[in-house]
Amino acid sequence: MAAAKRDTPSQRMVTTTSSGDAVQPPPEAKGAKGEAKRKQSDAPIDRNVGEDSRLEIFRKEWFAGKDCLDIGCNQGLVTIGLAMKFECRSILGVDIDSGLIETAKWNLRTIARAGKVATKSAKVHNSSVSTTQSCPEGVVSEMPNGNISVHKQHDLFEIVSFRPDNFVQSTHRYSEEYDTIMCLSVTKWIHLNWGDDGIITLFVKIWSLLRPGGIFIMEPQPWISYKKNRSVSEVARENFNDICIYPEKFREILLDKVGFRSVEVITDRLAGSVAGFDRPIEVYHK
Repeated sequence: MAAAKRDTPSQRMVTTTSSGDAVQPPPEAKGAKGEAKRKQSDAPIDRNVGEDSRLEIFRKEWFAGKDCLDIGCNQGLVTIGLAMKFECRSILGVDIDSGLIETAKWNLRTIARAGKVATKSAKVHNSSVSTTQSCPEGVVSEMPNGNISVHKQHDLFEIVSFRPDNFVQSTHRYSEEYDTIMCLSVTKWIHLNWGDDGIITLFVKIWSLLRPGGIFIMEPQPWISYKKNRSVSEVARENFNDICIYPEKFREILLDKVGFRSVEVITDRLAGSVAGFDRPIEVYHK
């Protein structure tokens, strides 16, 4: 399911140390009955926003000034990190799990609020006012790899948005067109929930939503990963047994059947990734 479970590194919620108005993250919602839910054991170590190693190998020209879509955005930290680091014109994160979308929105509010505090602190510092009003502890670590200037945080709400959506089965006609679409560690869950038809639907929808010259960034899970998760639900077991389009065939389908003109593999092993999360990332050009 396209907007479902991403195997991204499980990222802890960012927090600030400002007192009195602490906001608690929303509780995790339960998935739909029968869904091939990602098990908690799938998630590796905690990370802050911006610390995802994939942000290090993505190219600025794929996102800067672009309209972007993140399918299966999970808790939204990669989505937010991309907006902060590369200055997207807009980026929408979708996920089938409404609980994850609520968490993503909470993360966005928290990070945006932290950015405003940091901006105020920077002004205070520049005015040589007492350093007792300096940036709260933790705010700096929330900035992706330290590359984000604080004044840019004010624009986050205008750039980043989240909404719950079953991307594969939705009958909603997207009016938007995108320059960049991402599907990071989501294809396995689409396949296990919706079978071969779901994968084909995903690829065709992505193609139709991309502008000419747009790019599709995909991080497919290998077949061995399917085997480990085939028993998470009855639906997954049934679809696993019926799958004919294996992950190694995705490239052929995207190039020869769907119509992408070229592909490049930007990494074979992602430096700093947790074991099992060092998958190739493929970039398809329309």
